[in-house]
Amino acid sequence: MKRTLLNQWILLAIGGAAAPWFSHATTPVLQCYPKPDLPPILASLNKNDNQLRIDSGRAELIGNQIAEFSDTVQLTYRDTLLTAPSARFSKPEQSMSADGGISYYSSMLKVSSSSFSALLAENKVTLQDAEYRFLGQAGRGYAAQMSASDQSVELNQASFTTCPDGDNGWALEAEKIQINADDGWGEAWNSFVKIKGVPVLYLPYMTYPVSNKRKTGVLFPNIGSSQKLGLDVALPYYLNLADNYDATLTPRYMSQRGTQLNSEFRYLTEAHRGSLYLEYLDKDQEKAADFGARYLSHVSHLADFSDRWRASVDFTDVSDDAYLTELGSAINNQSDTQLYRQANLSYYGDYVHSDIQLQGFEILGNYNKAFSALPQWDFSSAKPLQLTENVQLLWAGQYAHFENDDLYKRSADRVHLEPTVRLPYSTPALELTFEGSLLHTYYQQKTTEPGVVLDESVARSLPKLSLNGKLNFERDTNWFGQDSVQTLEPQLQYLYIPFRDQRNIELYDTARLQDDYSGLFRQNRYSGLDRINDANQLTLGWTTRVYDANETERFRFSMGQILFLADPKTPALLDPSDSNTDPQAISATESIFAAETLVHWQQNWFLNGGVQYDAENKRMVKSNVTLDYRSDDKKLFQLNHRYSRYVSNTEIAQLGALGTMPIADQWQAVASYYRDINNDRMIEANIGLQYESCCWAIRLVARRQIETNLELLVNNPNNPVKLDSGIALRFVLKGFGDSAGFDVSDMLSSGIFGYRRPYLLNN
Repeated sequence: MKRTLLNQWILLAIGGAAAPWFSHATTPVLQCYPKPDLPPILASLNKNDNQLRIDSGRAELIGNQIAEFSDTVQLTYRDTLLTAPSARFSKPEQSMSADGGISYYSSMLKVSSSSFSALLAENKVTLQDAEYRFLGQAGRGYAAQMSASDQSVELNQASFTTCPDGDNGWALEAEKIQINADDGWGEAWNSFVKIKGVPVLYLPYMTYPVSNKRKTGVLFPNIGSSQKLGLDVALPYYLNLADNYDATLTPRYMSQRGTQLNSEFRYLTEAHRGSLYLEYLDKDQEKAADFGARYLSHVSHLADFSDRWRASVDFTDVSDDAYLTELGSAINNQSDTQLYRQANLSYYGDYVHSDIQLQGFEILGNYNKAFSALPQWDFSSAKPLQLTENVQLLWAGQYAHFENDDLYKRSADRVHLEPTVRLPYSTPALELTFEGSLLHTYYQQKTTEPGVVLDESVARSLPKLSLNGKLNFERDTNWFGQDSVQTLEPQLQYLYIPFRDQRNIELYDTARLQDDYSGLFRQNRYSGLDRINDANQLTLGWTTRVYDANETERFRFSMGQILFLADPKTPALLDPSDSNTDPQAISATESIFAAETLVHWQQNWFLNGGVQYDAENKRMVKSNVTLDYRSDDKKLFQLNHRYSRYVSNTEIAQLGALGTMPIADQWQAVASYYRDINNDRMIEANIGLQYESCCWAIRLVARRQIETNLELLVNNPNNPVKLDSGIALRFVLKGFGDSAGFDVSDMLSSGIFGYRRPYLLNN
């Protein structure tokens, strides 16, 4: 028993002292820390072996009371090893000692000490001049004296750093560190944080967890500056309230706006998880005295009641439309023009899928308000019902109640039923599907707006027939000298929907969808159900791909076009209350030609592009092209161009470049630039410099961008363009705080556009 306890406290004295830092250390960059030479005997030790063994070249028993070991002493227990030139065991004193240079090894640690002593009766172990180092994690340190008892582990004149040997980037030094075994917390007195050997922070007292427990305390501040906010400093304070919920309070000082308080509450149970978020500014110094308090609130909740039932809530509210553009938020992007609000209850049955939701949008700026669905109930068959061996029956339906209280109250109830008969046929070379559907929709509509007459009751029935076929061919080929496989996938769709006059139906949740290549085969060119376009059309398309020997897609090209067999009669999607609506921009009568391509000719290079062309009116609708190089997070580059004829009634053409490049050992430069070609002006520019070593990092980023004003039209020449400039500084000591997201590419995600991989830029 004594042998077991002795070794347990050896482990606690050495492993326990380093445990608080181990739990906080970041994922190791092991190439920064050369692998130490370990005794070969470690490979043969078994962690399940509970026998304490002492091996030495010489052993002497004195009076049957004292045992002295010398000539290379090895003490092994489970998968740990203690070596010393000599050791002594005293039975009367119930003590053991070793000196002359102690080395201790475990799966996690290596410790060197000048001497070791243990009082077995008291279960107390002491090591002098102990230097410790993690083997699989960044971290090392020193203690003039390290002792352990049943109650605690104590280190005197101790230090810790994640910097490798010979690097004094930063270190924490404390006069005394005490780790309480019962509650799992450590305490430190008279601590200094030193950078390059220079004290920069004094902490008379601090506590921290020695396991995966969390601790209430101050987190690293965020510091920045901009023209519209002035000096911007946020100091988070973390509150560990319980094992399954916590909170963070963040006072934020803005010299030109005032002091804001941000708070976040998080919770997690077996069936529920979510967060409550609030930002509050009592008085904005830039606004008039009667402007009132400014705030943002956000609720997010997800509940899994069972395998079949799930609920979710996502709700955001702001005090005013300019909140995001002026103050910014961690919840939403500064360029967001609407806030999504949704509550959902879903059921996943063997035969029925059902989804009940409350959905609304808070439109920011000088735009018409959207309808809210309060509620909307969607239901559908969970799987096809086999009527015969080759014939399937599917069904779907919806009930929705819409409300819009903007100026004049409007409301509507909508019921939709859609049974479908499907005849699928599939082989490895051919996929063929015939579908016949009946779309029946009934509306009850009301409005109080003068001069607007809506049919109170509207019933609309439409048959829909479609035939979709696809062939799959492949052949062996050669791609830049490598054996590859090329596919050819021609696709054809015939779609028939008769015309119905739908101008007596208000627009509740309907918008024109874009026609990229996949969208060409969509059966309705509108979202929602308020408009269903007539169609007597043929869609032709094909895709070819090249896969290398590792089944990596190296090349893809797709092209297709809608061919009208009869001229569509569905009129342009017009909102009578929106004078800015461009009928041509959202019409469903374009014969769109769409193409897209991906070229991955080398491991790190991507070329991605796409076009949508209105063949009927002979005009470009949308295009994008992106050249992307990415070797790792420290070396990437992207050049992109995007054009769209219609974005919020505005034509946009933008050119952008962004990237990061190592400029010296441990130094990175980051820059991005976006330009509005139509208006010949800069939209956004960022430049950053970052130094990152194995144990600390610092980042400085400068930004200049157009201030968003949602009350003004973007392309109105009478509206002056205002630019906002800012600078941000972030500093991290690795292993002594949260450094998540501190890779270089994180800097490229902080602007309006942000870095995205090329295949995410299609839409």
